[in-house]
Amino acid sequence: MTQEKSLRVHDMGGRNGLGPVVMDADEAPFHADWEARMWGINEAMTGAPGWTLDWWRHVRELIPAEDYLTRPYFDQWMQVYAAMMVDDGWASIGEIARGKAVRPAPQVSPPMPASDVLAASRRTTDFRRDTDRQPAFKVGAYVKTIRIGGIAHTRLPAYAMERAGVVHAYRGNHIVPDEMARGREMAEPLYTIAFSRADLWPEAAGSRDRIFVDLWERYLEPR
Repeated sequence: MTQEKSLRVHDMGGRNGLGPVVMDADEAPFHADWEARMWGINEAMTGAPGWTLDWWRHVRELIPAEDYLTRPYFDQWMQVYAAMMVDDGWASIGEIARGKAVRPAPQVSPPMPASDVLAASRRTTDFRRDTDRQPAFKVGAYVKTIRIGGIAHTRLPAYAMERAGVVHAYRGNHIVPDEMARGREMAEPLYTIAFSRADLWPEAAGSRDRIFVDLWERYLEPR
């Protein structure tokens, strides 16, 4: 796992040098009351206009490396929502720093009662779309992934860029996260691509393991 293909700090798959993954013996979901509150705020705010999951992920991916690697997980959530509220004009940096509003907040939707948060967290979203677009690749086709640079949101992990694989399954047309992060809903074919572990990481030479990654058609080219 030695080859770096991206400088995006959040794209950690297959990287070395980040230390061990520390596991909690009791697997407690929260380590402080404020973390549970932040989770509840997240569930209550997910439906805000224009605040898609992929936009949220993009904003989080813009957190500077020194913060991303050191701030607690739910603290990053707070940082993301603060940035989104400032960006949309819902609050100022000063209001967030003081923890008190100095002007009425825009009412885009009624506040969610605390009693509804649990039910909201259990709702699922279907990202499939019925379109006339036909898949360009058939199951069993040999493909190669492209390289994506810059800071734009993408679901193509760095460790799988510019790598050869085989189409294992076609999943239908799904909303493209790269576009939703820009506020555009667009659907295209989604595939499960099988990669040889040895092709992804040279130090795994001789391994017969395969890695399966769900990838959109725009990430692929014929091989």
